[in-house]
Amino acid sequence: MSWNGVERRKYRRVPIRLQLDGGGARPDGRLETINLSAGGFSCRIGRSIEPLTKLALRMVIPAFGPGDQGERPIECTAIVVRCEPERGGSGHRFAACFLDLTREERDHISRYVDWHEEVFSRSEETREDWDADENAA
Repeated sequence: MSWNGVERRKYRRVPIRLQLDGGGARPDGRLETINLSAGGFSCRIGRSIEPLTKLALRMVIPAFGPGDQGERPIECTAIVVRCEPERGGSGHRFAACFLDLTREERDHISRYVDWHEEVFSRSEETREDWDADENAA
């Protein structure tokens, strides 16, 4: 199936590394996201995990932006929607969606994702400008 250029996701997804605890997906109970949205996340894992597997998770959204009240722990359930071998045979990559976030929790994650994208995309643009200036000198 080819991509037709139309984004079907309900929530914006950005590359964010965030620790998740629990879920039983790894023996040590820890996962790190590859990307995050208010709807779910993806992670790398050393083994295959069956779609429809439920994961009990705990994550801490770090303090961000002006006026933020500090770190915010969120406990929720997610369900694995797909798991595929990674290119190069270095494990698997799975995607999961959140099942039971409150509206407030989902909104908080969404604000964090928006803030993260704005701050880090702007810093990437600045880094590219610095590189261009340095190469011109």
